[in-house]
Amino acid sequence: METMACRAVARAGLVAVTASLDEHSAAQLLFVAGWHSTAVDQMLQAALLREVGPVLDALL
Repeated sequence: METMACRAVARAGLVAVTASLDEHSAAQLLFVAGWHSTAVDQMLQAALLREVGPVLDALL
C-alpha cells in the first residue's frame, strides 16, 4: 500500500505542475486533492493494519 500511496503523490505532483501551465487549473487541482486524500487514506490504513493486525490474528 505504501507503494500505491507514493504513486498517488507522484501523480498529484505531476498534475499540479501541469495544472499551473494549463487553462483548466481548477479541475486539475481537484484531481490533485483527490490523489492526495487517496494516498493519505492508504497510509493510514496500512499503519492501522500494522498495529491491529497481530491482535486480530491472535483472536482468529
